[in-house]
Amino acid sequence: MNLFRLAPTAGLLSLMAVGFTGCLSEPTYSTTPEISFESITRQRYNTPTGGIVDSIFITINFQDGDGDLGLTNSEATSAAYAPGLNHLVTPFIKNTITGRFDSARSVYPYLPKRSYYSRFDHLSTTTDNRASPLRGTLTRRYGFPLGSPFLNPLYTPSTVTSQEVKFTVSILDRAKHQSNEVETTPITIAR
Repeated sequence: MNLFRLAPTAGLLSLMAVGFTGCLSEPTYSTTPEISFESITRQRYNTPTGGIVDSIFITINFQDGDGDLGLTNSEATSAAYAPGLNHLVTPFIKNTITGRFDSARSVYPYLPKRSYYSRFDHLSTTTDNRASPLRGTLTRRYGFPLGSPFLNPLYTPSTVTSQEVKFTVSILDRAKHQSNEVETTPITIAR
């Protein structure tokens, strides 16, 4: 007998749950992407040719009001999105004398301006190209051969066995709105 009373109650609760989900509204974010730092990790790999590479993984949280994040291969090569890069990273090296973090570009002026920039593909899963809020995490990997570019003698004397580095990160959406810039925590790279 209790089973017959339970069925209508469960049905009523199910209808109420469906009704309440229809009342939820989409979040409102700025159409300029906003990011926050999540994590930074390092993994060392041996290459098939016998070299050693330090891979730095940088994870950020993002939110964007119209969801226009990412570039496809064809978009990245088009003039509209030149130079086809949307993940902007600047490395900083800790000066062992001053204790300050200096931009790798000031230490190595020959580095191209975009040497650490990269591209990520569309992040939205919608296929109809409509604007909709988007939020999530994004992890990018940057590989550095052992000892490069962070082990400059001025910044890392030969007696030092590791170097502290950190990065700043920002992203661009397809409308070329640049997000805020976030700074990672320092990470140590061994020789």
